[in-house]
Amino acid sequence: MAYVSVDGGATKTLAACYDESGKILGVAANGPSNFRNIGTENAASNIRDAVMNSVERAGIAKNEIEKITFALAGVKDSQKSTEIIESFIQKLELKLPYMLLNDGEAGYNCRFFREDGIIAAPGTGMIAYGKSGDRFERTSGWGWLIGDEGGAFYIGKRSLQEAAKIADGRTSGESELLSRLMDFFGVSQPRHLVNEVYTNPVNIRRIASIARIISELSTKGDSKAREILQEAAYEAGQCVISLRRKFSDVSLEVSGYGGVYRAGVIYWNRLKETVKATYPDTKFREPLYGYHAVLGSIYLVLQDSGIGDFNTTKIEEDFNSKVEMLPAEEKANYLFM
Repeated sequence: MAYVSVDGGATKTLAACYDESGKILGVAANGPSNFRNIGTENAASNIRDAVMNSVERAGIAKNEIEKITFALAGVKDSQKSTEIIESFIQKLELKLPYMLLNDGEAGYNCRFFREDGIIAAPGTGMIAYGKSGDRFERTSGWGWLIGDEGGAFYIGKRSLQEAAKIADGRTSGESELLSRLMDFFGVSQPRHLVNEVYTNPVNIRRIASIARIISELSTKGDSKAREILQEAAYEAGQCVISLRRKFSDVSLEVSGYGGVYRAGVIYWNRLKETVKATYPDTKFREPLYGYHAVLGSIYLVLQDSGIGDFNTTKIEEDFNSKVEMLPAEEKANYLFM
């Protein structure tokens, strides 16, 4: 007996195949599956490939899969978005029982399975979740145009704004930021960035990828890059503070998951400082990366299947080893490793 869990969003889709003990049998990464950004056909194709590759790498037959869970951006956001996702999942014709999960609720469990707490999840976008007893709250997650302050797209957007100011002489920012972005987009003149950014549709993933450059530059001491990263972390901290206010009667531990945590201690430390300035009693648990979100779905499936005694630490270690074994191209293109 085996299961497959899928976690998909604006940057990547990750599928994990595992058995009833939680042993990870196969992992596969593919392109994004947020239909709002890339359309339903592309989302369905990326999901299908991730599922089939994870099963193939597990070395088992498809008919050995008991159930698939899909934790996808948009599920339960509204009736309309859920119906759209339900429609293209059915068109995959995998002919297996499946369950749709909200990506945030599933991801929450990768850090606080069977526990109360607050999760700050800066991936391509930004969303935060809090749970106390049966009460579950969220904040942010408004999408790249309206908000998502603190996530990778926000960092990319702010970087482009500052690069434009540097090009115009409207700021004292260091020129390396501008030159690195010009190299990233493959342009010879600053004004040519306009043609690369204002595409139809806007390439969300490409702009979010700028966060890696900002992380590198901030580590090297670039003051403007560090300022952008700390600004983003401050916004993520405000999401946590918002949830603390909603759960005013309890002090909840704070953790997170998301690709932006690859930026290292600068982002995480600034987030903690921001929260502690308002709630000095807050305790923190080290965050995980974005691809770890699928672990929450795995824990939920094992629990729902009546398997009460499983070691989440062992499953996480097993999963990490399988991720390290992924083809270099998959790790670089989809997990930014």
